[in-house]
Amino acid sequence: MNYYKYYSRIVKYIFIILAIPFFVYGYTKHSIIPLYISFFMGIIFLIHDFYEFMLLRKIIKNKKNKVNWKIKTHKDFLPKYLHRSYLLRKGSAFKTFRLLIETQNELEVLRVTSEKFNSTIDLGDIVAYVFEVLKKFTGCDRCLVCFKDIYSQDIYCKYELGEKLFGEVGKYFGDESVITKCFNTNSVVLNYNIMINKRNIVGDKLAIPLNISNEQVGVIFVETPIKNSFKKINLTFLKSLANYGAVAMDKSQLFNDVYSKKQEIEALYEETAAVNDDLNDNIINLNKTKEELRIKNEELLLYSESLNTGYIQTVMSLVNAIEAKDSYTSGHCQRVMEISCEIAARMNLDEDTIKDLRYAAILHDIGKIGISVSILNKADILTDYEFDEIKKHPQISYNILKNVKFLGKGLSAILEHHEKYDGAGYPNRLKGEEISLLGRILCIADAFDAMTSDRTYRKGMTMEFAIDEIDQCKGIQFDPQIADVFIEMIRELVST
Repeated sequence: MNYYKYYSRIVKYIFIILAIPFFVYGYTKHSIIPLYISFFMGIIFLIHDFYEFMLLRKIIKNKKNKVNWKIKTHKDFLPKYLHRSYLLRKGSAFKTFRLLIETQNELEVLRVTSEKFNSTIDLGDIVAYVFEVLKKFTGCDRCLVCFKDIYSQDIYCKYELGEKLFGEVGKYFGDESVITKCFNTNSVVLNYNIMINKRNIVGDKLAIPLNISNEQVGVIFVETPIKNSFKKINLTFLKSLANYGAVAMDKSQLFNDVYSKKQEIEALYEETAAVNDDLNDNIINLNKTKEELRIKNEELLLYSESLNTGYIQTVMSLVNAIEAKDSYTSGHCQRVMEISCEIAARMNLDEDTIKDLRYAAILHDIGKIGISVSILNKADILTDYEFDEIKKHPQISYNILKNVKFLGKGLSAILEHHEKYDGAGYPNRLKGEEISLLGRILCIADAFDAMTSDRTYRKGMTMEFAIDEIDQCKGIQFDPQIADVFIEMIRELVST
């Protein structure tokens, strides 16, 4: 047994096991002595490896001087632990130590960054510091900091830094942009040796998402005209830096908003104190002002609820536009919404899908805005030309609403609610499951309400006759399974 090999390995493993806790303790507690101890253990570890390397050279040299009638390779007479493959594995110790030093530097930068961000609320200073760190670790010479527009949900540039500036502050980016791809996928996008069109040169591009508690708020983008510069960067470190920056930027923006509100409230309080002579009234107004401050601060933290309110208001505005042109459509859209959502609930669809269906049902006839009033309110049978005009309203509805983000899957249902299961519908003659699930549900609800409603040119059908009509049209106009669910639902309601 080779005792040197056995005990030397034990000693090395002990040094490794001891060095790591000393390093971690020294870094987290900001104590210099444990860091020095871990550093000296690393030095001893390297000295031992160097000694083994020199021993190997000596053995090889001695073996070459000996006469040996049998042809051998150096692997035949070297100990196993001194083979080249072993030394190559030993080379990983140098890499490990180098990575340890690099990791220590990165952790130190993150620590300093955290302290820096905790000591400032100036958004410009935060962005400039992030750029300086990125420039140090990537060699980039240009940086864009982009945020999500809370109204359009698109990504736009708010800050542009670096040696090369192209006036992109305020710019919104297209789908082919690296920034948009990073924003849409919420993942790092890294391109090597790619053409930088604005500079007419080949270089590297990198886009990193800015996230706060799993919510994406923006993207930070860097580029360099030097090819392959980004191949050796530590993306994990850069993502951590970006997240630190996102939190600091959000904190700065929140503070500025609150400070602005505070100034408004203070001005209101001063005005109230100057106008009101009665002390009791002043106290009441002051309490009201404090309550307003509390409410406004809560609104800043729950801004998503405000977005939902905006969505509802948008929907109601569009519904009102329909009502102004066709009085029949108002009650019809409401009833179709109720019937559609009840069918979806019976089919155990999730809440998000039902919400999309609710918006789609309310807005499915918005395209009638583009149809002549004389055609919409005509009491007689429509001519072929007039019916062709009416058949345009699903496509008009889709064109009006295609950029409304909150409609989700409901947008397809609006376009498809007059498609037929056998492919004879309009506008695209879709067939079977080519029609979206919500479109098939909306088709039944729309047809049932149309059949049972009074029109200027006819009396509405009875509910029983309308159910029989839907049953007969299963597989022709309507999805058979959804039709069965609907018929069962109506019969249950009638029986109760």
